[in-house]
Amino acid sequence: MNDAAVLATDPRLPLHARLRDALARRLAAGEWPPGTALPAESRLALEYGVALATMRRALGHLGQEGLVERRQGRGTFSRQARAATSMLRFFLLSHADEGSGAILPESRVVAGGPGPLPDEVAARLGRAPGSPGLGLERLRYWGGEALLSETIHLPLPEAAPLLDLPLEDYGALLYPLMAARCGLSVVRVEDEVSVGRASAPVAFALGLPVGEPVILVSRIAFDAAGRPIETRIARGRADRFRYRASAT
Repeated sequence: MNDAAVLATDPRLPLHARLRDALARRLAAGEWPPGTALPAESRLALEYGVALATMRRALGHLGQEGLVERRQGRGTFSRQARAATSMLRFFLLSHADEGSGAILPESRVVAGGPGPLPDEVAARLGRAPGSPGLGLERLRYWGGEALLSETIHLPLPEAAPLLDLPLEDYGALLYPLMAARCGLSVVRVEDEVSVGRASAPVAFALGLPVGEPVILVSRIAFDAAGRPIETRIARGRADRFRYRASAT
């Protein structure tokens, strides 16, 4: 696949940035699945008609983003996305601190189906109002306790392979399922944290009084080409919220 023509589409960007975008599109399309060796730098440079140093710089950008990794003496390999961090990192999982042994988080999709994307969701996904999507309601558990209530939206037709999947077959992790069934690989997420109040359905799901403060985590997920492919809002117990940061 020669993407050289794409390099001329936006001359405002430096050549190495356009190369990065062209290679990222090929990664997003699954041309080089995780763990696969990319062609040699010299071969890619020849394919795109650019200097070797320019191609190395483009690959360097992909490496900084975690999309590829250079293995000494072996070449450059595509990487499994590492950006799909769990919402649970925002909450204190105290069972593990109480010596009760290893506890694995559980997930349960309790409702879902196709329908028009809400206007705000459609805008975040870069779609027209009323565009089709797949909506999911999911509960996340820790040690048997419901900790998060999530509303998830995926665009159609990209997520169409999930439409016929029984809710009980979604499993604990959504992103690997999206990659395996739909070819949608999340490589970057943006999370925004705020505070709200529990609606009646959320309060019931989390065992809280209606109107109790809850932590809201709003997420938008992107593929390797920078396209938004998922939005979600997670609502969690405020009494279990934590925020930890480090700086040097």
